[in-house]
Parts: sequence; structure tokens; C-alpha cells
Amino acid sequence: MNGRERVLKTIRREEPDRVPVGEWGIDHDHVSAILGRHTYWRNRRDTTLAVWEGRRDEAVESMKRDYAELIETLDYDVVPVNLVPPAGPPPEDPPREVAPGVWRNRAGVTWQYSASNDSIMRVTPPPARERLTDDDIAAARDKWLSIDESTFEVVDYIAERFADTRAVVFRALEGQEPMLAPFGGDEAHRLMMTALAPGEIAKMADIAVERNRQLCERAAAKGVLIAMQGIDYGSTHGCIMSPETIRTLFMPVHRQIAEDAKALGMHAFFHCCGGIWDILDDWVAAGYEGYQSIQGTAGMDLARVKAEYGDKLVLWAGVQCETLVEGTLEEVEEEVLQSLRTCMPGSGFIFGSTNSVQFGAKTENYLRALELVRRHGVYGN
Repeated sequence: MNGRERVLKTIRREEPDRVPVGEWGIDHDHVSAILGRHTYWRNRRDTTLAVWEGRRDEAVESMKRDYAELIETLDYDVVPVNLVPPAGPPPEDPPREVAPGVWRNRAGVTWQYSASNDSIMRVTPPPARERLTDDDIAAARDKWLSIDESTFEVVDYIAERFADTRAVVFRALEGQEPMLAPFGGDEAHRLMMTALAPGEIAKMADIAVERNRQLCERAAAKGVLIAMQGIDYGSTHGCIMSPETIRTLFMPVHRQIAEDAKALGMHAFFHCCGGIWDILDDWVAAGYEGYQSIQGTAGMDLARVKAEYGDKLVLWAGVQCETLVEGTLEEVEEEVLQSLRTCMPGSGFIFGSTNSVQFGAKTENYLRALELVRRHGVYGN
């Protein structure tokens, strides 16, 4: 049984030969440790610098080569892929390092190094808006519906190599981002807009649906099996905006995206961090079949999720990110085996970290988790 067949059985709640395995993301420090070389795969800092310096193609070639080798080395059944920076010349006004870990361009926009995920983050927000003019909407339409083919370079490469034998996941659906991005400002401003001017945000709904329809069509043409949202509606204490706002403003868009994905022969999954009990039924009602990023530290107890939603959602989980970062090998073993006992019955279970194998986690903890799943995650024993 190959990985694609294994995942399809899991979605149908049939027992495959073993629990399928895959990661929403595995960061570059682990990939380098496993492959024994520098990589640009999920290397946010180095990729940003490469694009600024006109070395985008070098970075993308590394992503293709190294991710393919990682897939084969770890024998992943589930293979998520994302868009990459577009091809072309470097920025006309590339940022320059003005202090250790700080970059600025001539326009005064500043970026800063973030050690938490080894990335370079823009810290100067774009101008904030509270209303959208017709010209703003037209500009947003041009931006979001003009999809650069070169951004699919890694998707195409991985799908061509693995779509027949593994479950390729297109993880770049953007149900919420096109609706909020035109308002600029920082994250706090955008969140405030959901309460102060939901009608303005709703003006972008049709553009968001069309953007994602185009993405789904492009992915499906390459044999992608799963189309996946990646939106964090939760914090450690619950939803970051009112459940009713999520339900009325964003879920209609997510529902249409799921319908479009299914019409193209794909399955719709979602990644959503935080405590989201209040909106799990909404994801199910919107037509989503799988849930990844089940954050136990935010109250999403895996046993309870399995009991209440195991017949409605494929659960993609197994070991907490915090355990990979801070835990001992013994703690990893205890958690992984408990996850297998909890989630294997009735199938509908994909093993992976509860979010991603994050920068700074212990690679040996993750490899131990995989070893345990290969040994104990076998059906029919």
C-alpha cells in the first residue's frame, strides 16, 4: 500500500496497513540535520536574503531537491507543499542591513530578525485603511487574481514526483488573507476591523473565493489530493475574534472554497491553532474533512476531539510541539503511544506534530516519535 492509498483509506475511515505520517511543516534546522547539508527548505531567513540579493532561483532549487530527498528519507505519506517567491529580478529597492538583525530600504520600511522562528519580519506596517474605495477594490482584484506561474515551481516539482504514490497537500489556500490585507496596518488593526467594519471586509469575499478557486484549479491539475486552509483563529484562551464574526464573515468563504476543492476531486482540510471548540462545528458544516494543529496546550484535548469529532474529521496530530522542544525521549514515547491508543481506533488518524516541527525543537525527539509510529502504528496487530 502506498502513501496515497493509505491516506485515502484513512479519510474513508477504513483501516490502512499503518498510520499515515506527514508534517504540515518541518523547519530547516531539522532538514539540515537529517540530510547533512544547508537547505533553503523552510529556511525563512536565508530565503528572504536570497530573494533580496537576486538568488531566488538558487533557493528554490534547494527547496525542490532537499524536500524531495527528505520525503523519501522519512517516507512521508502526506506531503504538503506551498507557493514560493516569484521568479524575476531582485527588488529595485532592496533592504540593507543597518544594524545587527535590522534591515531598511530607502523608503524607510524596516524588517527585523525574529529568533523564535528564524525569520526576517517586516515591522513597518503598510498604511492602515478603514474603508475601501472602488479603486482599492480594483487594485486588490488585480493583485490577488494575477497568479504568477513561477510561484508554483515547488508544487509542480513535488506533485510530478509524488502525486501518484503519496498524498500531496496544497497548503496555500488563503480564505481570510485577501479579505483583510487591503486594510493594511498591523494585526491589531485588522482584528479591530472585523468588529468595526465587517461590511467593508465582506466587499472582498468574492475576490477571496475567486483567488482560491484559481489556486485549487491549478493544484488539482497536478494531481494534488488535499487542499488545505492555514488560518489561526484561536489563541491559548479561545477564538481571537468572536465566533459569530468568524461564522458570518469568513465561514461562507471557507465553505465555497471547500465546495470548489471537492468539485475538482480534492479533499478539504484545515490547519487552525489555538482553542477553537466554539467553531469546530462550523468547519465541519463548511465541508472540511481534516483538522491539523490540534493544540492540547490551548485546551484542545486530543481524546475529547477524537470522541466528539473522530467520525467527522480526520485528526492530524500525535505529538505536541512543546514536547518536541522541551521534552525528554521518555516523554515523547509516552505521548506518542497514548496518541496512537487514542486515535487509531476507527481509523481517521494521520500522525504528525500538532503544528509543525518548529525551529529549535530537538531533532532526536522527532525522529524518536517517527520510530515509535512505524513500530506501533500498525493496524491488525
